[in-house]
Amino acid sequence: MPNWTKELLSPPWPKSHDVKLAPADVYGGAQKAGGRDTIERHRPLSIADHYGDRSRRAGTNSVSGSTETLSHQTAADYGGSDDDPSGWRKRLADPNAVVSVRDVKKATPDYKIMHPMNHAFARYVLPVAESEIKGQQWPGKKLPDEKKEDDADKPQSTEEGTSKEDKENDEEKQQGPKLTDEQQAFLDKLFEEMRQVESFKNNPGQPRGELKTLDADAAKQLESHLSIDDQTTPDSWIPRSLGLLRLTGKHPFNAEPNLVDLYDAGMITPTKVHYCRSHGSVPQLTWEMHKLSVFSEPEGLIACPKDWTMDEIAFGGFRTVEIPVTFGCDGNRRKELNMIKKTSAFNYTAAAVSTSLWRGVMVRDLILASGLQDQPDDERWYLHFEGADAPSEGPYATSMPLMHAMNPANDVMLVFGQNGRVLHPDHGYPLRIIIPGWVGGRQVKWLKKLWVAKKPNRSHYHIWDNRLLPSMIDSRDHPFGSAFYHHESTECNEQCLQSVIVKPAHDELIPLDEGNLDERTYTVEGFAFNGAGDRVERIELSLDGGATWKYCFRRFWDKPLRHGEKYWAWVFWSCELKLEEMIGAQEISLRSMDSRKNYQPEHTSWNLMGMMNNAWYRLKPKITTHPETHRPVVQFQHPVAPGNVDGGWMQPPKEQQDEGNNGAKDMKEFSLEEVMKHDNENDAWLIIDNKVYDVTSVLSWHPGGAKAISAYAGKATVDVTHEYKGIHDNYAHSKRDECLIGVLSPEGVKTMNEDAVRAAKELAKIKSERKDKALQPDVFTQAKLVKKHAESHDTQLYTFELPKREDGSHGLLGLPVGKHVLITVHFKDQAVLRPYTPTRPVLPEEEDGTFDLLVKTYLPTDDGPFPPGGTVSNYLDCMEEGEEIDIRGPGGGIMYKGHGEFDIDGEQYHFDKVNLVAGGSGLTPHWQFIHAVLSDKSDKTKIVLLDSNKSPSDILMRDALAKYSEEEPERFKLVHILSEEPNEDVGAPYVVGRLNKEIMEEHFYPAAEGAGTLLCGPPGLVEKGALPGLKEMGFKEGECVFGY
Repeated sequence: MPNWTKELLSPPWPKSHDVKLAPADVYGGAQKAGGRDTIERHRPLSIADHYGDRSRRAGTNSVSGSTETLSHQTAADYGGSDDDPSGWRKRLADPNAVVSVRDVKKATPDYKIMHPMNHAFARYVLPVAESEIKGQQWPGKKLPDEKKEDDADKPQSTEEGTSKEDKENDEEKQQGPKLTDEQQAFLDKLFEEMRQVESFKNNPGQPRGELKTLDADAAKQLESHLSIDDQTTPDSWIPRSLGLLRLTGKHPFNAEPNLVDLYDAGMITPTKVHYCRSHGSVPQLTWEMHKLSVFSEPEGLIACPKDWTMDEIAFGGFRTVEIPVTFGCDGNRRKELNMIKKTSAFNYTAAAVSTSLWRGVMVRDLILASGLQDQPDDERWYLHFEGADAPSEGPYATSMPLMHAMNPANDVMLVFGQNGRVLHPDHGYPLRIIIPGWVGGRQVKWLKKLWVAKKPNRSHYHIWDNRLLPSMIDSRDHPFGSAFYHHESTECNEQCLQSVIVKPAHDELIPLDEGNLDERTYTVEGFAFNGAGDRVERIELSLDGGATWKYCFRRFWDKPLRHGEKYWAWVFWSCELKLEEMIGAQEISLRSMDSRKNYQPEHTSWNLMGMMNNAWYRLKPKITTHPETHRPVVQFQHPVAPGNVDGGWMQPPKEQQDEGNNGAKDMKEFSLEEVMKHDNENDAWLIIDNKVYDVTSVLSWHPGGAKAISAYAGKATVDVTHEYKGIHDNYAHSKRDECLIGVLSPEGVKTMNEDAVRAAKELAKIKSERKDKALQPDVFTQAKLVKKHAESHDTQLYTFELPKREDGSHGLLGLPVGKHVLITVHFKDQAVLRPYTPTRPVLPEEEDGTFDLLVKTYLPTDDGPFPPGGTVSNYLDCMEEGEEIDIRGPGGGIMYKGHGEFDIDGEQYHFDKVNLVAGGSGLTPHWQFIHAVLSDKSDKTKIVLLDSNKSPSDILMRDALAKYSEEEPERFKLVHILSEEPNEDVGAPYVVGRLNKEIMEEHFYPAAEGAGTLLCGPPGLVEKGALPGLKEMGFKEGECVFGY
């Protein structure tokens, strides 16, 4: 019978395998209950001295028990719970109560500030959806109108390090005729490769220091920006590299790097380049609250079931191991199979594989510490894993033979570190399983359950995913389909032998008219890997369809050997060829051989799920001309192009190519000419993603006012799509879909695609111009709150710090005058965005690495029209120093260029005299313009500001405006419009009442050439107070009247 205690145990386990945990008071009252350890109260831990106790051994930072406990506001009438001590969740469901963002924010700790070592670039998430706040049924609610790595990590080159003495000894061993220089060079490389393999020592897996925080080299490993593709998904809080190619739309996140980017990144793949496979949203977990439940079914197989905290796992005395492990999706190279016949899954190319340095503890150590009993000889036990995510078909769970996990040589790990830091959310934060040598589908992320059972897993994803079915099974409905899905032999567990050509890259062009062709060489490069820890013994390349083969030289990671025989990481390889040979080849074929002398198969074998394709990798060269220089070149094509892009020498069947046209068959088609007729507020059509929407009915209630939509009515440009996606949420999407009336005609789509090229070039130009700025148009950048000052009872001045630039200097906002910033906070279902205009910096000389936001907080009320109050303003009001928001921009259509020159929606205007209408916080973009003009003595532009507020206490920047009106009376005139008679000195002329034509006629510059009016304020002020009177005064919208 297996007696786990008699096997070679991994330290620190002696025969009794007792666990040495932190002092009992740290874990706050663990007690026995029914044979299980339950945690009555988990006290948050704090990092010792912020950077950890340097005297402890490597693993992660040490922790100390916090002397402070979380404070929660208690609602007397609502019983709190462990995960909701303030009771806000119960109150949210009560129609007689109202919960605000403030309630949730104050009840939700920001662990990132409390324990920075346990968190990286992932953002704080409020555990509620904005729609839940807005959707409360409070009494009297008005229903809506239902109308590269360190040197130690670099591979050792087989071409370096050969001493003169070694070469002489090697030459003495040679027999036969004298070798040519080319043959001698080959032999030297071969001997060097032999010496390198012979030199490998066993890698003990000792971690390289403690896990890092967001230090200086974090940018090399992690992406810090958020993508706009995620802003309307529950993953809005996760930084992801724009270089990863998304394969299943925006959500869920399934992505791979470009093959060349993957290879050039080195043998240890940076976390931001690692491929990703997800079945749904990433669970929003924290190190401090996450637990791993270890138990058995039936009871008794594990004597002491326990819910382990992350601190107990990482700091509890278990031996910590850090080793490189390569794994890929078992659907790697599926796109090639989809070119033969459509499989049941999406397109992964050969880039769905990566290698990380994984840090954690051995699974066997933890389950032994939980009291694992000995398995009888006549039984088979299984180890089960389940993640905390919630995909559509139930929990993601799987199992493996327990004996495999208990064998120390298999290195099955509970992992909490990746490439020297905590796990990235996409890769399992805070805890995942790593089974070296197995496919990615078995490496369960966000691990929350681990149990021992006498039967294998029967969950949906264990049975109906990660299966290599016989080719005769062409659908789940096949008469034998269900049987084979349940058949143990179809499980994809261990990785298959695989090798890939990376260089030449797909569509790489090599000129043929440079130098002597017969003297030129090219080094073909790529990678190879295997399963079960077997070493890749040989890699070969053929130029004649497999009749003869050329040897490829391997490069290993510096410490690849584990347990004297296991190789968990991939190898890189290279082979120098004469360019003349490559041109003359019909194809370049690649294969590899394992330790059992088995080769990869020559031909692809199609299967329904597109799994385990490891046929020879083939490139095909062809002679053509360069598209720009028209010079002769050789072009190399891979089987398929990167990501979902069309291309490659493999082509899908014709019936597959026609599938993309079926979705729009039943919808009415509209030409661009027809759409362009509907271009006004009484008849407004928009084109979004090549679909046509009649949005006329939306104009009357749109929160941003009718002008925000009507400006794009009838326009044939992808800018509409980009602007729409940049700010709207899921509620807006549902209202948009109600307006769908058809699709663009094929000719219209072609025109829009041409416009997309134009827009892409413009974006590239903007990004190039803003490459040193924190504010970017297509990604979100984090900004940290460093100061908060109350300007009035409901208005705060927030100062945020920008990330430093690569050279260590302070960040630059780089916001053009008149533009705004999109402020973003994260809720459980999506990001919530609001546009705000910073009041500082306005001028380049004011840049100091920070920016100011002046924000009026719309506080919760008991009897107001919207009791929960403003979403983002309340969130900001509850923020503490050190917390972060995200920003993106510049946004808005109005930009002041100086000396009366404006760029408005791409058109150029000049105004010598400018009238400004402001209301409340609508002052801030006007302030930028006023400050820019009056700070430049040579700018002779004249300004009149009518600023509407309820009372003097509501006036923003009151003193600064009054000072400018006193110092620059010829260039700036200020008039306040108040709803009630003030009982204090306003500091400037004022009028009591509401904005109307008479007030504007008295104070504004009249309509004339060179006079313009800019509007910013609540829709009621702009649409009802300003625009009707301005039209009567002779001002025309779109010519001399514009709204922010």
